Amino acid sequence: MATKWINRLEIVLSLGLVLGCLGALTALGATVMIAFFGTATGIGIPLHVHDVPVPVLPVPGAEIVSAAAEVTVRPVGASPAAALFYLLQWAPPTATGLLALFTVVRALRRARSGDRALFSATTAGHLRRLGWILIAGSLVSAVSGTVAQAILSGMLLMTGQMFDPPPGGTLVALVAGLCALGVSEIVRRGVVLLDEVEATI
Repeated sequence: MATKWINRLEIVLSLGLVLGCLGALTALGATVMIAFFGTATGIGIPLHVHDVPVPVLPVPGAEIVSAAAEVTVRPVGASPAAALFYLLQWAPPTATGLLALFTVVRALRRARSGDRALFSATTAGHLRRLGWILIAGSLVSAVSGTVAQAILSGMLLMTGQMFDPPPGGTLVALVAGLCALGVSEIVRRGVVLLDEVEATI
């Protein structure tokens, strides 16, 4: 019998998956509006701005080296080019997160039928798939997000193009993907040994 915490975790993650899909549809709708209809109030493209003046003074013996901020830029009128690069900015990390969450939910749903179903070659396959989704998705997201951010900054800001480093979540996703691959191999070898023991008995 599956434990209660697995059932509750599946419910929570399934709810998160549904909310994530709704959020992705909302972002897609905003992208379509930017491309073909112009942007309404509250809809814009988030961009990073560097070397922002700050209205505070450091204490004696210290100095402010740099300051950055995030601004939301609203193109005037329809802008298909801006919408395309905005799509490249948010779609890859969103798709990566949703695919990873869907894979985890599938693995937990299978685990509800019992411990033997959880500790199986199918679970190892889910973990391996999760690992590659996180690794490939984070790399694609880092490249597309960096390039799209620089191009959008050149299109919508007078400060010119600026290549920002990938966010810290990229490294976390890479490490999580590698961990998932490692755990999948452990589960796979454990299943092989368990099958050998059961065959011997």
